[in-house]
Amino acid sequence: MNPVRPAGADLEAILEHAPFGLAIADSEGQRVYVNQQASLCSSALEPHAMRELRFASKTGDRAFNCSLWLDIEAKPVFDEEIFRLAFFDELTGLPNKTLLARTIGAELEAQPDAEAALLLVDLDGLGRTNDYYGAAFTDGLIAAFAERLSGCVRRSDILGYLSNGMFCVFVTDLSDLDLPDYAGAILDRSKEPFQVKGIETFSSASIGISMFAKDGASFEELLVSADQALRGAKSESKGRVGYKPDTSARPGNGDMSVEQRLRTALRDHRLCCAYQPKVDIHTNGVVGIETLLRWRDDDGQLRVLGDFVNLATDAGIIDAVSEHVVDEVMTSLPQIDAVFSHGTSISLNITAHQSTDPDFMRKLLDRLTSYRRPERFVLEITEEAFLNGDLLSRNIMPMVREAGVKVSIDDFGVGYSSLSALAAVTADELKIDRSFVQNVHQRPRSQSVLKAIESLGRALGMTLVIEGVETREEVDYLKQHTAIRIAQGYYFSKPFALEEFTLDDEALPAARQPEQARTQAPARSSPNRSQR
Repeated sequence: MNPVRPAGADLEAILEHAPFGLAIADSEGQRVYVNQQASLCSSALEPHAMRELRFASKTGDRAFNCSLWLDIEAKPVFDEEIFRLAFFDELTGLPNKTLLARTIGAELEAQPDAEAALLLVDLDGLGRTNDYYGAAFTDGLIAAFAERLSGCVRRSDILGYLSNGMFCVFVTDLSDLDLPDYAGAILDRSKEPFQVKGIETFSSASIGISMFAKDGASFEELLVSADQALRGAKSESKGRVGYKPDTSARPGNGDMSVEQRLRTALRDHRLCCAYQPKVDIHTNGVVGIETLLRWRDDDGQLRVLGDFVNLATDAGIIDAVSEHVVDEVMTSLPQIDAVFSHGTSISLNITAHQSTDPDFMRKLLDRLTSYRRPERFVLEITEEAFLNGDLLSRNIMPMVREAGVKVSIDDFGVGYSSLSALAAVTADELKIDRSFVQNVHQRPRSQSVLKAIESLGRALGMTLVIEGVETREEVDYLKQHTAIRIAQGYYFSKPFALEEFTLDDEALPAARQPEQARTQAPARSSPNRSQR
């Protein structure tokens, strides 16, 4: 037998006396039904005692937005545990992606003309934290940050947790809010110390922001746009706020587009090496070269791929790209010797993750030691890898030293500079970031910092190389006021492919004027003949 359905009037009577509040509004925001409990909820003196759930529904071709209020103190009419597991993150207690999608989707449908924004807040460096302290400590840090973030957002905003230290904040009303200040306050709070398992630790966060409806008309579209903004911010440096890039002004520069071009270029062997000399500033002799990756365009020109390292890492092809670079260098050694000299060192860049991967490093070193003089090669590693000094010194450095290959700390001074890391790992070379040489003759504070880094490097027995030298004034300052002999930058030469070099270029040009160094194509360098 079919159960008897109550008439409409009976159903309305049931809803009027239901132990939950129910309000239904049409697509224009006009309420079409409110029961008695919902009226009480909206005027409750203690709104925190109520839980509000929002969801969208359709009847035929009509769309409705529903709000459901439940008394937290009362026993729910459904299984609370099942609901919690389905819609809330167990670690942080915050709404998960499923509930965020439903809630934010309902907000967007209810207010299609609203000024709103979605913020992706990402805790920086969780991988290193997990490697050093362990998973339990990392979970504690995420939970502590969730509690702190809850105190930063407004009551009207929607906060949730996605995964892997990634939080979502949906700002529902921008009419009286300065969004950059709001995001900046979150970043400032993230930098304050945390107490996790009795240990004081410091962290930071990066934020990507997408705007409704310019960057997306749905939760998923806003999420993708905010992720692109986050990647852009972190590609410059961590602890920043980024907005979705204007891809309409730069067609084809989206992350996915560049990733696909990178995969195609790797498959079609259109990735090639360019080399930038390291020069003794007192003799103008080339003492080393840094290997850089370029993409050969359809017209044969070499193009910089932008932030391809992060893209290649995320795409899982960074090891294949590195193997391609090493293979090209090894097969090009006769041409390298013809352009430069047999004594010129050859630097190869590897990522922080690769440098602490024993399998990758073992394959790389085997390839380099197949050459009769492995001591000619220098592995340039960013400072980030040296934060995990124990792993590097215990598992990796013995292999490197046994192979005879040298190690350089790249971009020193702007990343995760750590004196304890420098003490734990013995490096052969210290590359000082270009920010310390830019207009150094006019910046006393940069001069003092440069002197301190120089003293540190020499005390640890490392060769010093300064990057990004572009003007005659910078070279003159280095000559007259420092003991740094080796420099690299556009003042001496841009990176160039071997086939671009002609043996008519006998030696480095005479020192140029600053405006020439910046506006003219730098000369290609060859060593002094006496050095061959």
